[in-house]
Amino acid sequence: MASRIKPLTALDVQRLAATGFVGGVPGLQLVVSSGGTKAWRLFYRLPGSKKRRSMSLGRYPSVSLGDARKTANEMLAQASSGTDPKAARIEKVETRELSVKAAMERYLTWCETNNAPKTVHSKRSAIETHFLPACGSVPLIDLSRRQIANLIDGLSDKPATRRQLYLYISHFLTWCLGRELIDTNPILGLQPPKPVEARERILTDAEIIELSRAVGTIATIAKLSLLTAQRKGSIEEMRWDQIDFDRNTWTVPGKSMKSGKLHVVPLSSPALAILSAWPRLNGPYVFGVGTDGQKPFAGTSRAMKNLRKKLGDTDWHLHDLRRTAVTLAQRRGCSLDAIRALTQHKLSGVIGIYARHGFEGEKANVVEAIASEWNDLVSKTDQI
Repeated sequence: MASRIKPLTALDVQRLAATGFVGGVPGLQLVVSSGGTKAWRLFYRLPGSKKRRSMSLGRYPSVSLGDARKTANEMLAQASSGTDPKAARIEKVETRELSVKAAMERYLTWCETNNAPKTVHSKRSAIETHFLPACGSVPLIDLSRRQIANLIDGLSDKPATRRQLYLYISHFLTWCLGRELIDTNPILGLQPPKPVEARERILTDAEIIELSRAVGTIATIAKLSLLTAQRKGSIEEMRWDQIDFDRNTWTVPGKSMKSGKLHVVPLSSPALAILSAWPRLNGPYVFGVGTDGQKPFAGTSRAMKNLRKKLGDTDWHLHDLRRTAVTLAQRRGCSLDAIRALTQHKLSGVIGIYARHGFEGEKANVVEAIASEWNDLVSKTDQI
């Protein structure tokens, strides 16, 4: 609807000494302060509302009469469609000022209810170690493909970390795009790093024997990883109240599992002997650190370097122990389904949805098979 006020000219506006409507656009007003400063203000209503709202359109003469009328028409068009132009502008400003770090925190909070705890921990660790130090202070909408490429390319000496970080950043930006925090995804067009070839390393019988002789926290964690076929992270967070010495089981909570599901692990005689002999601190963790063992074990990387030196500069990793455990179980004829149940690897396809057998007995057979191999090798210690 056209303004009923006779439109003022640019010269009229320049001479205006008191606040007044300028015409040409309904509700457009030039506010003149007592000091002579002039600024544009627009009054508007939303459909179905009797409340009159207002918003600033900038100062005169930085915003000319023509520009003020053009912007006012655009804002009135938004209002007539039911969108509050002032709220939309505030949201746009907030989005403009949203940093990568702030957006990432929203994303990781979302991940906490949509991903397994181990996955969230992995994402947060990689993001906080590599992505945020380089790009955290950058406004999200200014994040460029070149910045991401420089970061990813700088990790060429860490191929596994490089690909993992690319995937995490890609998912984060897709999440942002879906919530209209960005208009375009800057990672699109950036070729992903090639997948890292799966390791095939398993420990030799001689290396298992050497490990059985080793002492210390990391050596004990390694032994339990081999005897239980569980991930190092779960063992690092092992608590005394999770171990049932009467039933010979270790109940791993979902938050310590990559699958996010509770997992009951049978314990063989060698594993129980190791745990029974391990000193207890007042803290809840078996391998507790800090004040009286109140925190789970950390510092695996450095500890493994020291262990490798003690074992003759061997090149095996902690994750190789799970692969070794599976191999030992296969030597004793254990089925892949039973091994899969113990290692918590999902069945693929539709069968994975319907198969709900717990394999508790079969899992016990697998750990006993691994223990038998372990005992046979350890008994040969004096012969090696």
